[in-house]
Parts: sequence; structure tokens; C-alpha cells
Amino acid sequence: MERRAYEAPLDPALAVSGLLTRLGLFLLVIFAPLLAMFSRHAVAVIVPIATALLILAAALDGRLPTALRRLSRSLLSYETLALFLLMIWAAVTIFWTPRPAAAAGQLPGILLVVLLFAVTISCLKANVRFSDVNLIPIGVSIAAVALALEFLPFSPLRDLGEVGSEDVESVRAAMLLELLIWPAVGAVLARGRSWQAVLMCLVTAFALWLVHNLVVLAAFIIGMLVMVLALWRQRLAARLLAIGALALLVLAPLIGWLMARYGGFLLPAEGDHLVAIWRDVTYSLPTHLIAGYGFDASSALTRGVGGQILTSPRNVALQIWLELGAVGVVLAGITLWLAFRGMDRDDDRSTPAALAASATALVVMFTGLAAWQNWWLMALGLTTVSLAFLARLGARRRRD
Repeated sequence: MERRAYEAPLDPALAVSGLLTRLGLFLLVIFAPLLAMFSRHAVAVIVPIATALLILAAALDGRLPTALRRLSRSLLSYETLALFLLMIWAAVTIFWTPRPAAAAGQLPGILLVVLLFAVTISCLKANVRFSDVNLIPIGVSIAAVALALEFLPFSPLRDLGEVGSEDVESVRAAMLLELLIWPAVGAVLARGRSWQAVLMCLVTAFALWLVHNLVVLAAFIIGMLVMVLALWRQRLAARLLAIGALALLVLAPLIGWLMARYGGFLLPAEGDHLVAIWRDVTYSLPTHLIAGYGFDASSALTRGVGGQILTSPRNVALQIWLELGAVGVVLAGITLWLAFRGMDRDDDRSTPAALAASATALVVMFTGLAAWQNWWLMALGLTTVSLAFLARLGARRRRD
């Protein structure tokens, strides 16, 4: 008599949860980097939708109680408490900022973005599949090829962006790409395919070179050096990166003054405007050295003899000095040190990628753009979620 083995019926909620997880990751690491070339608003729209799908997948899978316990532990960690102290101080400085209404409207948005990604990471599965993590290098490869094609002669991709902002959007897409390349490299190395990691880095380097932006190239090169060092000596890389970040933060006024006085020959001609901004910010610091001008004050302060609105020092360290003062610098320094110490203690396969992404982000933030821009916060959160997926893969392999 023939006997047939019947499989247990699959729970529809689990099936839908798996589908939503893969769809959310697909939007994060494939759609967002690709569409970022044409509009930075695409990142700000797609990323919240993708994170909402990941949270909904956790709710269908019955993982919300576990996620809440993880979230509570992460919120009580020293790194998170230091970050919250920094944000509390930023809220206090709103009382003397030039435009308190605008600053009061911006700060809750930053807090909500941080909480959104914290909740999303807490909702991820403890064990992830290679098939999920493989989406990260696939998305990065597609974005790198598309970015390179955009700069070819007579490319139809150049006509798809917002009118008059093609170069700006391309630079922002390049910044997002050079953040995501490191989780992608980590995912490929987890499969033992070093040649694929080298190939992805070469294609990405070619695409970033076509953008012709000094900050983008420098950030990628520094990230690559940190990645190589972290794969060889992880703790050494974490400590050197922590020391470098703290030095750039604390010594930012001195560095700005030295660059303004003696460092003009180190930068190309287009760097003169950036050095002029650093000079004006550095010379204005002594009058509000301890408490700063107030959160988001740079959007209302004038610089130079022409009365031009500063908008941003284009240096996160100088922006913290200018807006939050020495108190904010101390709190930011503590947050950085605790964060890098946490990376120093971690021993999973996502840590080298996290250190490389951190180095890339620091170079961009210290030399390229405003610290509180919404699209940049979304890009950092997107990278963090990708690294969290990679970390879950590392945990699975260690248990196996």
C-alpha cells in the first residue's frame, strides 16, 4: 500500500510576512538607489514605505513582542542615551536660535526618523536567508551601472531627472551608492566570493569617477581603505576611526582656521568657496562658544561682507560647534566614542562593512553637506537597515 507524506499546511500569515520582508528590502536596496539619481525625494518617499512593510511583516509573523524587547534594550543602551542627551540639548538651544519656529518643526522630524529605523531594525528576523541578503549587491550593482550609463554621451538617462538639478541629484545618488557598496561587499564576502567584491568596487569606482566630485571620490577611497584594514585588523580599524572622528570633531575650528589661512593650495579652485565658508564660521564661533547660536541657526545667519545667508557650514563638526556650541561637541563626542566602542566589541561579518560605511559617511559629512538634511538621514537609515540584514546573516552562520 502506497503511503504519501503530507507536508504541514503553510501559515498564510507567515507566507505574507516573508513576501513583505522581501518586498521591503527590494524597495530599500534596489529601487531607492536607482531612483535617487533622478530625485532625492524618491528616497524620502520609498524608504518610509519600505520600513513600514518590514514592520508589518513582523506584526504578521508574531515578532512584535520580541521586537519591542529588542527596542527597549537598544533605547536603554549607553549609545542611545548619549544620542538622546544630544537631541535634548538641541531642543534646549531652540530657545535662543534665530528662527525657533522652523527649528522646533525640524527637530521632531529628525527624532521620528531615528525612531523609525530603530523600530525597523528591531523588527527584523533573528535569522535571515542568503536569498534576502543577496538583494543588496544586486541593487548596488544595478545602481552603479545606471549611474555610469547616465554620464555616457547621448544617454537618455540624463533627461529623466528634475530640470536644472541633474548634477546635484547625481552627486547625491553617488553618495548613497558609496554608502551601500559596503553592505553589498560584506554580503558577497559572506559567500566567499572575493572576486565579485573586487568587481563591484571597480564598477562603483568607475561610476563615482564619472561624477567628478572630489568629496565623493575621497569618501569612497577612505571607506575602501577602512574596509581592507577592518578585514585584516577589525579592532584596530574601529579605534583608529574613532580617534580620527573625535579629532575632526574637537579640532574642527582649528582645522578650519588653518585651512582658511594656509590650506588653499591643498584644494582645487572649486574648494575656495568651501574654505571661505569655514573661515567665516570659525571667526564667528568665539562669540557663542559654549552654547552656540541654537539648533538650525545656520539657516538664518549671514556670512561675509555681502550678508549672504550661511545655510550650512557644509561640515558637520563646524555645524555642531556653530549651532550647539562646546556642550553639543562634548555630547556628540561621547556619542561617537560609545558607538565606535560598540563596533570594536562586535565580532560579526557586518562590522567591517559598518566601519567602512561609517568612514565614508564621516568624510561626506565633514566636507560635503549639511548634517540634518532629510534625504541624508534617510540614506544613513537605509544603510543601517542593510547592515542589520547582514548582521542577522552573520548571527545565523555562527550558530550553524
